[in-house]
Amino acid sequence: MERRSSGGSARIVAAVVVALVVLANGVNAQVYTCLGGCYNKCFLRSIKSNSERLACYYQCLTSCVPRSAADYQYYCQIGCSLELCIPASGDGASLERCYGSCSNLCKT
Repeated sequence: MERRSSGGSARIVAAVVVALVVLANGVNAQVYTCLGGCYNKCFLRSIKSNSERLACYYQCLTSCVPRSAADYQYYCQIGCSLELCIPASGDGASLERCYGSCSNLCKT
């Protein structure tokens, strides 16, 4: 028996994609296109079940994996910002320090 979801998974994935786009300075258009294209393909234009949609999205995102050292640093900074800096988002000085520590952490 398959459990029916009220679209919560799709909303979570959409929120993550939006957060990545918002937090990234100078968003790489190619990456944005890849992430958005995967979301459109696997969620918006699909009639598959939620579990099949998530599997499709995961498989599609593997084609968006960074290929160069600069890409890896970019994704490291986004991940660090999402993981460590969101709790400090209410305090500008703390947020700025957090972003600085992410830059140091992600140096190649």
